Amino acid sequence: MKIKQILILLGVLIVLGAVILIVDNPWGKDERTKKVESAKKLFPSFDPDVVTKIEITVDSTTTILAKSGSQWLVESMDNYPADQQGVKDILEKVSEFKVLDLISKNPDKQSNFEVDSSGVETEFWDSGNKVLAHVFIGKTTSSFLDSYIRKADSDEVYTAKGYLKSTFDKGTRTWKSRKIFEFNKGDVTALTMKSEVEEIELQLDSEGKWQMLKPIVSLAKKSEIDQILNSLSTFETDDFIDGDDFESTSTITATLNDGSQRILMTADEDGGKHPAKRDGKKQIFALYKYNRDKLFKSSEDLKEEPPVVEESEGNSEKDNNNPTQESEGNEEK
Repeated sequence: MKIKQILILLGVLIVLGAVILIVDNPWGKDERTKKVESAKKLFPSFDPDVVTKIEITVDSTTTILAKSGSQWLVESMDNYPADQQGVKDILEKVSEFKVLDLISKNPDKQSNFEVDSSGVETEFWDSGNKVLAHVFIGKTTSSFLDSYIRKADSDEVYTAKGYLKSTFDKGTRTWKSRKIFEFNKGDVTALTMKSEVEEIELQLDSEGKWQMLKPIVSLAKKSEIDQILNSLSTFETDDFIDGDDFESTSTITATLNDGSQRILMTADEDGGKHPAKRDGKKQIFALYKYNRDKLFKSSEDLKEEPPVVEESEGNSEKDNNNPTQESEGNEEK
């Protein structure tokens, strides 16, 4: 057998051996893993699918999340669309809460673990206004692997797996969805960018190439258009701005193949961020300059330069010889 074949077989055996070790784990599971797997659930009958309202209280401020159809809204913030993944995460966390160690039964020590008003209080309700779960999320343990938790109707403080506070408390980010646009970039057939400097029109032709129609007629750079569409089709805000004061100075419009449009208006930079709005919506967003600049390009940035045609060596020699041949011919005449 050749050495190369032996090496290949040896490599295959090593890979198979590694897979067996990972799957079967012949040395057994560590004590912590065993403890987590065998621990009892804090809310064994909790069903995330029947939850219709969530109340989260932090520092005496309560955020109310309400389910409308299949979507979650921030009821306490004018029914603005909520962070759908964030809501899903806390529902999964509560359904998976397992009590690892009993830490205390003394109500006087609850503040030490931040499982009172100093922590995050969360209530889950069903459509009949029945409380399905009511829990306090406290600080992390000294190992940072677990967090302290307490059921509202109990003085027992337990540890639960993971750093939980950030999952339930969004802080200044709020529970509002940061999504501005979400559509299929392949459905876009036209792009328009308007600013105080110029107006740019881009159109997808029948061959799938982007053509610039304004301010000049030119083939557009595919790489630049792809970058714009990648950003715009999944665009998110960096922050939110309260109030109604907004004056647009630039606009980008994407037209989809069904005729619908996605329009984003932005204002001049203020404090390192550009205020922005969706057409027809009152919420004002705040975009960092580098994120705003992913969408707005100049015509020079977008213009595809024609390829440079390099003369072949043979053609060059032929051209160089022509004057000499013509000259010799004239002399003979």
